[in-house]
Amino acid sequence: MIWLLILLGCAPSGSNPAPPNLVLISIDTTRSDHVGTDAKADTPQLNAIAAKGTRFTRATTVSNNTLPAHISMLSGQMPQKTGVPRNGFKLSSSTQWLPTILQSAGWQTAAFVSASALSGNLGLSRGFDEFDDATTIKEIDQRQRRGESTVSVATNWIEQPHEKPYFLWVHLFDPHYPYTPPSPFNEGNDDYSGPADGSMEYLMGVWGRGRPKVATTAADRAQLNRLYAGEVSYLDTQIGRLTKALLRKDPNTLIVISADHGESLTEHDYLYDHGQYLYQPTVQIPLIVRPPETWPVTEKESEALAQTTDVFPTLLSAAQLSVPTDTDGRNLLPAMTDTISLRDVAFAESCRPWQIEKRHKADYQNLWKATMALRWPHKLIVTPYQDATELYDLNSDPQETKNIAESHPDVVDSLASAIEDWRGNAISIGRPDLENMEQIKALGYIEE
Repeated sequence: MIWLLILLGCAPSGSNPAPPNLVLISIDTTRSDHVGTDAKADTPQLNAIAAKGTRFTRATTVSNNTLPAHISMLSGQMPQKTGVPRNGFKLSSSTQWLPTILQSAGWQTAAFVSASALSGNLGLSRGFDEFDDATTIKEIDQRQRRGESTVSVATNWIEQPHEKPYFLWVHLFDPHYPYTPPSPFNEGNDDYSGPADGSMEYLMGVWGRGRPKVATTAADRAQLNRLYAGEVSYLDTQIGRLTKALLRKDPNTLIVISADHGESLTEHDYLYDHGQYLYQPTVQIPLIVRPPETWPVTEKESEALAQTTDVFPTLLSAAQLSVPTDTDGRNLLPAMTDTISLRDVAFAESCRPWQIEKRHKADYQNLWKATMALRWPHKLIVTPYQDATELYDLNSDPQETKNIAESHPDVVDSLASAIEDWRGNAISIGRPDLENMEQIKALGYIEE
């Protein structure tokens, strides 16, 4: 483990340096192009954190659905292995789980989450000494709480005495719809006077979900884009509060910040949603690793193909613990001091909305899946239910406007073969928690 010796090389000779506290800040529904120095949102706090670590510029999620994406972070496994393809399923007690591993190794563990999609009753509380999933807001889609509230309770926990290293997971939900940031992040455009207020009532009309479909003008869309950016900027201020509290309390802290997935604003005419298609706006994510300042960082930006599964082995490696062999993720720490390749191909999957029979009994096993295979710069999307195959060159066509599948059959065959091999590792999916089905229906994942 040469990389670990390099990272910890500042320790006295012959000593075994104490592992850092480990912190995962997961940010919901955050586009990669809204974080950074030239981003579409104002994110000075995230920029400052990235300046002290490494930003992975080619990071992707494994699922554009909140629950499976988070489970991939904390298990290091793809949804096809965990058996959790979308929101509403329960985590199997047999799935390897970062909090359980750390707790067994003597670590203190705590989690503070901001949305009902990540409720502890889905099995996520396993291995946590404290799991706070209280919510204060009930929207049409689901229960949630503002980042300010979640950060406040997390900060209170941080300020408590800790006699052993800890693992802390804080999930912030704000960029997820509705787009209703608090003042002053909701100012938008003073010249706009239309109906696009970012509320769930308005968005349900945009989607035509449970009500007549509402047409949107260019001005409406621009206003919604501004409100979404305001949510990201508000999120940034809360991350600043949290990280300042963490580092003030104990500078020997490693922080990983990862989105679960992005958000489609207007691309491919997929308006203000994320759960169905695998285009870059919903798949590409911000991913930042900020180690203790005594650890050297020479690669400020890495173009290695990173995924949400990489959070698991990265945190275990930082804790100086063994990584289970049945792990799909890659340790990100070596990429912070050297230009390396993490993987040849990155994969992601998406599920169709539930189909409900007349008696409202879900046909759980008949879920189609669109699958993405990315071998930079070529990205293949296969959507079986539409009999569709799409190939894009992300270097020359980052907006994915030109499908070049017909003119590059060799690339299609190569990536399709990679998908077929990868799918050979799939296990049977489980069944969702019926108690959560009403919330799943409210999210719009059920078609009647």
